[in-house]
Amino acid sequence: MNHARSSSIKAIGWALVTISLFSCAPAKWMENPGAGGNTGSGAPDPINPAPRPSATPVQGPKAIERFEQDQNANKIDILIVNDDSSSMEEEQKKMAERFGSFVSALSTIDYRIAMTTTDLQTPKWNQNGRIMEWSGTGTKVLTPKTPNAEGAFRSTIKRNETIGCRQRSSGKDCPSGNEEPLRATLLAIDQRANANKDLFRVGVDFVVVVLSDEDELSDGPVTATKPIEVTEGFEAAFGVSKRLAVHGIIVKPGDVACKAEQEKQIKEPGGAFYGQHVSELAALTNGTTGSICATDYAKNLSAISDQVRKLVSSFDLQKEPLEGSVEVNLTPNDTIAFHVEGKRVIFARPPNAGTRVEISYSVK
Repeated sequence: MNHARSSSIKAIGWALVTISLFSCAPAKWMENPGAGGNTGSGAPDPINPAPRPSATPVQGPKAIERFEQDQNANKIDILIVNDDSSSMEEEQKKMAERFGSFVSALSTIDYRIAMTTTDLQTPKWNQNGRIMEWSGTGTKVLTPKTPNAEGAFRSTIKRNETIGCRQRSSGKDCPSGNEEPLRATLLAIDQRANANKDLFRVGVDFVVVVLSDEDELSDGPVTATKPIEVTEGFEAAFGVSKRLAVHGIIVKPGDVACKAEQEKQIKEPGGAFYGQHVSELAALTNGTTGSICATDYAKNLSAISDQVRKLVSSFDLQKEPLEGSVEVNLTPNDTIAFHVEGKRVIFARPPNAGTRVEISYSVK
C-alpha cells in the first residue's frame, strides 16, 4: 500500500524539509481539480512537473515524498457489519434493494465483500466476528466474478433470525438487541488468518460498512468497545501495510427526527440511540455516515462507493500541503489528473504497477 515502511526527514536551512519515502502504493482515482488548483471541481488538471501559476506565491518548507506503485492497486476488501436485531427488518430490505448500484459503482475495482453481524451474545445467532457464506454461492466473499452476486447479497443481508422474530415465541427467538459492531469488527480482524482468511488480502486496504440502528451495546456504556480500540487493534494487526476506513448507516448523532422515527418503528419510547461510536470511528478513519432513516439507501451507498474509489486511488502524505502547491511526477512518464484532500493525493486512475510517484509540496 501507499504507507511508509521506511522514511527519513531532513531539514536543510529554515525553508526546506525533504521527506523521502519509498513504499508500496495502490494508486487511485477521483474528481478532477479546477484549472487554478486543487478545488475538486472544474476541468481536469493534468499532472505537470512545473509549478502551477498562482496569484500568491506558495510559501513554507518544501517536502518531497516518493512512492512505488505495487500490484495491489485498485483492490479493496469490504466487511459489512449487519445489525440483525429484531428492529432491523426494514433497514435490511432497503440495503438489499440498493446493493446492485453499489457494486456497479465499484465495477472497475477488484473488490471482496464479506458480512458478519452485530450479535455477539446470543448462542444461537452469534457470529463472533466470523464472516458468513453468501446464500447460494458456496463462498464467503463476493467478487466482481461472483455469479448473481446481487441476488446472493439480497438473500443474505435480510437475516432469517431478524425477520418475524418478534412473532416467534414472543420475541424470545430474536438475536441480541445489544449490538456490537465495533467489537465484531475487531473479532473479524482477529480471525484474519483462519475463519476470515478469504476476506483479508495482504497489503489491500480494508473498508467496514456498519448498518445499525443503535450505538455500541445499544447506548454506548463505559464497557462498550471504543473507536480508538478498533484503530489501535487494526494497526497492531497490520501495521502500515494497509489502511482502514469505516462507514456507517446509522441514527446520526443529533438527528432528533430519525431517533424519534426509530422509536416509533420499534414501539419503544427511549429505545433508540444515536450511533455515536460508529460516527466517531468513521471520523477517525476518513469514513462517512448516512442516515438509517433514509427512505432509499441510494444516496448512502453512493457516498460510500465514492469514498472507496478515493481510497483505492490515493497516496497519503506525511504532512498537509499548502493549497495549490502540490506537484507530481511519474516515472515512467504518464499524465493523470489528480486532486488533493487534506493529506491525500487522489488520482483519476491508478498509475501502472511499478510506477514511481514523486510528490512535492509546500508544508503548511
